[in-house]
Amino acid sequence: MVQVSDQPGSTALNGARRGSALATLRRFRSRITLTYALTLVEDLLELSYPWATGVAINGLIEHDWTMAIPIVAAWGLRSAIGLARQMYDTRVYTTIYNAVVEDTILRQRRGGVLATSVAARSAMSREFVTFFEKDIPVLVTSIVGIVGSVAILFWYDWIIASLTASIFIPVYLVNRIYLRYTRHGNEGLNNQLELEVHEIEKADASTLRHHFEQVRCWRVRLSDAEAYNWAFIEVVSVIVFVLILIRATYLPETDSGDIFAILVYVWRFMENIDHVPQIVQQLVRLQDIRKRIEAGASIEDISIEIEKEHEEASEPKL
Repeated sequence: MVQVSDQPGSTALNGARRGSALATLRRFRSRITLTYALTLVEDLLELSYPWATGVAINGLIEHDWTMAIPIVAAWGLRSAIGLARQMYDTRVYTTIYNAVVEDTILRQRRGGVLATSVAARSAMSREFVTFFEKDIPVLVTSIVGIVGSVAILFWYDWIIASLTASIFIPVYLVNRIYLRYTRHGNEGLNNQLELEVHEIEKADASTLRHHFEQVRCWRVRLSDAEAYNWAFIEVVSVIVFVLILIRATYLPETDSGDIFAILVYVWRFMENIDHVPQIVQQLVRLQDIRKRIEAGASIEDISIEIEKEHEEASEPKL
């Protein structure tokens, strides 16, 4: 059986510090870069939809059918790229997950980390890889949608663009507070999850019930904080959207297609700004998970102490 040394500077623990999950990911950086490049091309093509639709509306009103070509071309090209990218993503990230979880288990067990923690961290590896597969593309899409929409709105009308961009200020301020809260919440949740295998092995009804109740409470706190953050952004967005509608009615000599494009770009901006709480939550969670599945992070010492304290508490008192 692998024994865990009580000394943080022990040879066993230092042996676990020779690698990292990010080092494993670097072996696949060219494939990951390709998936992100394809995602970026998709997002840029999708960003052209409102403009191309507005052009088509203006052209069709004048019975010029050729003006529909840009939207058909952009939509068809994005669909083809999206199909190829999704098929490629699955092959790349399943391979990456296998490499990361194998490296995590072998490195930490050889380094003396208890099997209970390693089991929890190997499960966390799935979330770590999923972040790169799912969440970073969402982040890229949101950035392209937010920045791109505001930039194009400045081309249509600087007042509408300025009103839209003003949402950044309250969103930034409220997410500074949210960042601190969600960091504490994720640490508490992951600490509890690392004890799960140990609790299952004990098979004691009361302690098992207490464990899952603690997990539920941490998840509820994080979910509630994200919901409040989202609701705040929604309220701000509604106020700004009403002001934009008022401004749009006063735009001089604006075609119907241009009005449509403006409103769609505003909607797209607000749709992507709604993703901010989720993105912040996932970034903080990934940061905490990375500490746990990477050998050499200070969380290794902390989790060993948690395990020792838990074992000492479960021993019969003399």
